Amino acid sequence: MTFASLIWLSITAPASILGTMIAAGASGVQLTITLAAIYIVWMGVIQVAIDAGLIDALARACKPLIRFLFGEQSDEVNALLATNISANMIGAGNAATPAAIEAIEKMSTPGQTTTTTPMIMLFILSATSMQILPTTVLGILEASGAKNAASIILPTIIVSTLTTLMGVIIVKVLGSRNAHK
Repeated sequence: MTFASLIWLSITAPASILGTMIAAGASGVQLTITLAAIYIVWMGVIQVAIDAGLIDALARACKPLIRFLFGEQSDEVNALLATNISANMIGAGNAATPAAIEAIEKMSTPGQTTTTTPMIMLFILSATSMQILPTTVLGILEASGAKNAASIILPTIIVSTLTTLMGVIIVKVLGSRNAHK
C-alpha cells in the first residue's frame, strides 16, 4: 500500500513526495514519543504501587475473583495477576504485559509444552483488556489532535466489558469440558 501511494504521488504530484514523506516521518516520531511517555508514566505508577504494597493489597482483595478465574495460585502469581488486570483496566496494556509474562512463567513447570486453562484465561483477559480508562488510546487521540478524545470512554467500557465477559465464559465452559474428559 505504501509503495502504491508512492507511485501515485510520483505521477500526480511529484513535487510533494519529499514533503509528504518528511511529514509522515515527523508524525510517526511524535506518536512514538507520546506512546513512550504514556508507557513510562504508567510503568512508574505501577512500580510505585508495587513498592508501596498496593499491588499486594489489591491481590488480597481480588483473591476470590482471581481464584475464580485462575484457580488456586501462589501469592506471587496472584500479585502478578492483580498487576496485570489492574494495568489493563487503566488502559496501560504495555505496562501489564511484563506481569502477564512473568505470571505465565510462574504457572508453568519445567519442560511443559502445553498451555493450561489458567494460562489461556490470562491470555484472554490480556487480549480483551477490560478497560475503565483507556489511557493509551486517549493519549494517541490527543497526540493526533482529536477534538473530543474522551468520547471513546463509555464505548470502550461497554465493549471491553462485554468481550471480557464473553471470553471468560468461553474459557470457563471449554475448560470445564476439557477437565471432564
